[in-house]
Amino acid sequence: MASITDPAKRELLSTGDALRLEGVSKRFGALQAVEDVSFSVAAGERRAVIGANGAGKTTLFNVITGDYPANAGRVRFFGDDVTAHPPYERIRAGMRRTYQSSLLFRDLTVRDNLFLAVRGVSRGRFNFLRPGRSSTTRAAAEDLLERAAR
Repeated sequence: MASITDPAKRELLSTGDALRLEGVSKRFGALQAVEDVSFSVAAGERRAVIGANGAGKTTLFNVITGDYPANAGRVRFFGDDVTAHPPYERIRAGMRRTYQSSLLFRDLTVRDNLFLAVRGVSRGRFNFLRPGRSSTTRAAAEDLLERAAR
């Protein structure tokens, strides 16, 4: 699976569905937490998941990110079927999740936070040398910053 630093995958950021769920269900024993959920989110689009406490919103996100395996259905990320992939593979592909407190590095700029997020899933992420101005990691972070500003 390619990551968002791969130029071919970065091209997909501007076209097609970033995320597609097809009949996703999650059950815990007799409790049906999520049942037959299907929707898509286009690249650059924002969506909200709204529901009462206990409606399955967090469970749905846990299935999308791979923290819980789906009992049925498919999760596709930029066209790749990631349903059976563990969370770390989804993370390396560029799928992220934020929690209620999303300011991990409060003293860093948005640009620096995005750079660290992209760097964390890139080849050479354990390299302590500072990347040059023309690095693909820096370019991917700038692209994300540009998209967030829209």
